[in-house]
Amino acid sequence: MKFYAVGMLALLAAVQGTAQTTAVSWTAPLDCNAAGEGALRPRIAINGDGNPVVLWGDYSPNSNHVAVGNGAAFLSPVEVSAPGCVPAVADWMGSSIAAAGNTVWVVMKGTPEESKPVYVRRSDDGGYTWGDTLRVEPYDGLVSRFPSIALDDPDAPLVQYMQFDSGYFGARQVVSHMMGGGFMSPVQVSTPFAPGDVCDCCPNQVVVQGSNVVALYRNAGPNIRVMWGASSGDGGATFPVGTEIDTTGWPLNSCPSSGPDGYLDGDSLRYVWMSGANNGTKVYVGNALASDLSLGAQWNVHPGQMQMLQQNFPRIAGSGDTLGIVWQQSMGGQHEILFSWSVTGPIGLSAPDTVNLDATGAQKTPDIAYADGAFHIVWSELATGQVRYRKATLTNDVGVQAFTPEAMRIFPDPVSDHLFIEGIIVGLAEVVDLHGRVHLSVALSASQLDVRALAPAPYLLRITDANGQQRTARFTKR
Repeated sequence: MKFYAVGMLALLAAVQGTAQTTAVSWTAPLDCNAAGEGALRPRIAINGDGNPVVLWGDYSPNSNHVAVGNGAAFLSPVEVSAPGCVPAVADWMGSSIAAAGNTVWVVMKGTPEESKPVYVRRSDDGGYTWGDTLRVEPYDGLVSRFPSIALDDPDAPLVQYMQFDSGYFGARQVVSHMMGGGFMSPVQVSTPFAPGDVCDCCPNQVVVQGSNVVALYRNAGPNIRVMWGASSGDGGATFPVGTEIDTTGWPLNSCPSSGPDGYLDGDSLRYVWMSGANNGTKVYVGNALASDLSLGAQWNVHPGQMQMLQQNFPRIAGSGDTLGIVWQQSMGGQHEILFSWSVTGPIGLSAPDTVNLDATGAQKTPDIAYADGAFHIVWSELATGQVRYRKATLTNDVGVQAFTPEAMRIFPDPVSDHLFIEGIIVGLAEVVDLHGRVHLSVALSASQLDVRALAPAPYLLRITDANGQQRTARFTKR
């Protein structure tokens, strides 16, 4: 069952200390490719024209593709995995993309992974055409996996990847930076600092702004699966600082196959990760100083959720105190994409909104980019084997009520007995599960809804007003 709400205003949050209200206005979902053309671990960057450039993987044969959007649609995909360089792709790991202006880079790992290198390709026209492949790592006889890429200077990308001795022993994280058109020898970023091996099946993420670089990764020793970082102030040439940046202390003797993400703003690092240390697998956000990685506060992104509700694969994007976080949320075999945002830093995060309007199927592994006051979000739609995209634009209104008849907010979330509704007080209210089944249907004539009869699970509230217009919002019954 599909729920379309083009132009729907989502959650609205007052900016503390001002009379100004910030809102998020959504576009309708767009298909990045045709059904069956691949949906593995999509990644997104924004080119110099403000257009989304989306990368994803496909099976049979293994390949990577890029499509550029123009606001109304996406152009036909272009394959960026070169002949003879078959990339490693999966729904939990794969290739990476980054942009500075209209220079866009992708990084991929060749297969078989035991012998093939990490390589990059470059586009100088915003992602429409691509140059030759360039090898990242030296001919050192070592094994590499899980590359990520970041750039601030179009001619100076940085690539972080996992490095092993022969036989996949001695897992560690390294970073290589480009200088003079070639990649320098990799710099060790985990071995001098983190105890034992790194988590050998968890992707990493390198982030950069100016000369500040932070390499993020999950460590494994001694079976404490927490996030670490290594910091550079010279563009990635050296990493003199490294430390643990995740205080959850998650003990686990297996691999969670999930890594961190972050962005830099001056000397501030904002980052997200998944941990199963408390109340099941949940998503967290943290702050640290980029220079020495001294920690600030850390939060659960959506606290109070039941243990069986699983959160994973978080991604973050932003500038300064404006940020957005997306993640995959799962319960009872159903998957959906959640989004939370703030204009006052992590402490001001909104209640989550559901990105996918289709309540059926499996929506997984999202990514997010931020530019010019808008969040660009992509995710994998496994039911159709394709990638989808939505844009959420921040809007400001001065002296206007936070909630208008065109908007709807529900709380608390999670809820035990009564769900309160702001913005709509009349209409047909239906509570629908993630399979599209209606569990409750009542004529709404007040600002609250009795949900005590519902079983614990995530739901969508759908309200149809007298004009036939529909609004939807997500909540969890506990």
